Amino acid sequence: MICPRTGEVFAMSFTHSDRECFQLMLDQANRTVRTERRRNLLIMDNASWHKSKSIRWGAFEPVYLPPYSPDLNPIERLWLLIKAEWFSDFIAKTHEALMDRLELALRWVIDRAQDNQQTCRIKVKL
Repeated sequence: MICPRTGEVFAMSFTHSDRECFQLMLDQANRTVRTERRRNLLIMDNASWHKSKSIRWGAFEPVYLPPYSPDLNPIERLWLLIKAEWFSDFIAKTHEALMDRLELALRWVIDRAQDNQQTCRIKVKL
């Protein structure tokens, strides 16, 4: 998760993606992410686990993007930057090496909140 307004990042690592993992991530985010506004929109793609009727959202309100529109999702711009900075010339020989590199990349992105604001800002036309 990224807050485009503050540049703050919340991330967890799982071996796979499904409804249960997504719920664990939301539960942890609800315990640890500071929310300062009444409405806290969570922009998401249309993965089936994002749309489960049993999801408990807590402080977050889901907003689903139109199909095939990753360019509208702020987190996708951050993933593009992570790929360019940390994985363009990297070949993992083991799963552990890949996870170590991903951890370094996530720590890097967590520490660059001000730059994340620019990378992930939502442009509004008035």
